[in-house]
Amino acid sequence: MRLVLANPNATTSVTDACAALARAAASPGTEVVAWTNREGPPIVDSWYADYFAGRPLARGLRALSPMPDVIVLAGFGNYGTGAVKEALDVPVVSLPDAAMSIAVPLCHRFAIVTTTPRMIPYTEDLVAAAGFRERCAAVAAVSLPPLGAALSDDAVVAELAAEVERVRTATRADLVILGGARLSPYAAALRTLVTPTVLEPVACGVQMAEALVRLGLRQTKTGKYAPPPQAFEAYE
Repeated sequence: MRLVLANPNATTSVTDACAALARAAASPGTEVVAWTNREGPPIVDSWYADYFAGRPLARGLRALSPMPDVIVLAGFGNYGTGAVKEALDVPVVSLPDAAMSIAVPLCHRFAIVTTTPRMIPYTEDLVAAAGFRERCAAVAAVSLPPLGAALSDDAVVAELAAEVERVRTATRADLVILGGARLSPYAAALRTLVTPTVLEPVACGVQMAEALVRLGLRQTKTGKYAPPPQAFEAYE
């Protein structure tokens, strides 16, 4: 199958990091094609950036030719996911939905660690919108430096490990989801340092996407994600 991994932001280094994780998680026979939302913001770090990502993301993915078998939106956010699902007939998987859906059978309650404290309310809204509020023990954050600034991998892993242990002790969460594409590359190192299970959402998204294709499933087209009432050109 052909899977497009779509980065909602315009930063190719983030696309490349997510694509490497996706290819490592993909099954034999799955072709992972990386795609960058070049007209989007450099990073989705606020609701302002989120809304700026959504329009070019939906337009760009609708214009793909040939259309892939499935699309994974490679960012832990909203950025018009519903609009993309309305616009496309192939299954569309978001990282938050995939990671939280996979977390539920594995734990009593999960926690999410995101990239910066200001993204905590944003992520809490994602959890509520997806219907997982009762299973989410907490949303916490580390403090990554701005995109492009010097970054010590060891320091990030150490901060993540400290935050995971703090949340586990405070909330008794027994699983942690990394809530940001910039955090995904640190999952393997983090697993060696902490007690809770750690979910890396790109891998979750790829595996859910493959399952949907094999089962012949996609988002509903007779209800919530039916096409818009007017021709797409009417919204341009």
